[in-house]
Amino acid sequence: MSAPAASVGQSGRCPLWSDPAHQAAITAAYDSLCQALTGPIAPLRLVGGRGSTAPPAHRVRELGRLARASQQPERAAVLRWGALPVAVRHDLLAGWFGRAA
Repeated sequence: MSAPAASVGQSGRCPLWSDPAHQAAITAAYDSLCQALTGPIAPLRLVGGRGSTAPPAHRVRELGRLARASQQPERAAVLRWGALPVAVRHDLLAGWFGRAA
């Protein structure tokens, strides 16, 4: 599994998959996304809806199941990262590495 394929394409930057702080931030963002999926109908349009930059809700849940089943924290982080909308990925990358010029 190649890290660049899972990145956002922000100047080649991607999470440090083995960094516990990055893993925790990705997990927290994924958990927030899951809370939005179980909330009112309005957020569902933002997550996996037409024109969305996030996978469909069923795919988000499947990636979460695979991440929970993984014995490798790095792989679990990659799976959860794949479920996040592009805007969330961008915000995480900006928080870790600063804004792209």
